[in-house]
Amino acid sequence: MEQPNFEAMSHFVAVARHGGLNAASRETGVPKATISRHVRQLEVSLGTLLLERGGRRMQMTEDGRILFARAAPLLADLVAAGAEVSARDGRVRGSLRVSVPSLLARSRMGAFAAAFVKKYPEVKLAIDIDDRFVDPVAEGYDLVIRANPAPNSDLVGKCFLRTEILLAASPDIQPPKAQDEIIDAVILSASSGQTAWNVIRENEPLRIIPREILRCSSMMLVYDAVLSGAGAALLPAWLIEQDLRDGRLRAWAKVANRNIEAWVLHAPAHLTSPKVRAFVDTLVEAHRGHGNGD
Repeated sequence: MEQPNFEAMSHFVAVARHGGLNAASRETGVPKATISRHVRQLEVSLGTLLLERGGRRMQMTEDGRILFARAAPLLADLVAAGAEVSARDGRVRGSLRVSVPSLLARSRMGAFAAAFVKKYPEVKLAIDIDDRFVDPVAEGYDLVIRANPAPNSDLVGKCFLRTEILLAASPDIQPPKAQDEIIDAVILSASSGQTAWNVIRENEPLRIIPREILRCSSMMLVYDAVLSGAGAALLPAWLIEQDLRDGRLRAWAKVANRNIEAWVLHAPAHLTSPKVRAFVDTLVEAHRGHGNGD
């Protein structure tokens, strides 16, 4: 059996990662015809079909999924090794791809990104907004930003934002006055079915019964609904701090011993990359004073 070459393997991983020849061509800058030819050559050398053609998005075969699962991390390690060698002069440069969930994109991420590329003009920064769980190694991201990541994650990084959870609503809605009072509530779909909210108001515990008026799949939808007066909700303090100052929302209470932490994470192999270190350090510094633990 003919041995597959590195270029053909990297082009297959690009097609598998991005879901098609067009997207792979845009990401790599390699003509679509060249990528297609290399993938077919790889299939011939391996003696198996890796991609199912047809439709708007290519699908991997079972053999394709097995190869992608093994090849993507290995190629990422090779790229990281090359970046480490080329970065020995300490210059912050190269492509930097970051995945950010929609909620945390609101934390002035656009303004931060503009300031970062101005500070490091040799970095080509790409930020993708995505609420699904992203595997940075398999999907080609240098960094991922996550809220409350699992403690057993293989990724490493820093917490850059820590905030408490507030029970808040529009000023037009009257706050509860007694224990076990029922209130109209906007619920986040990912939340477990709580029959009561235990909060702290003026240093006293208060139990509230939420009556679900609306259930939303993202925190940003919950936030917009609460701003529009749909009901009360549990919201991150940093998300609504300007609304509280401007009187658009009113905080009724806070949830004791429950915080949201935002972390910027990366694979351990990227520890020595100047561009990754620069992004992490700059992000932490930009949020200093917002409970990042430093």
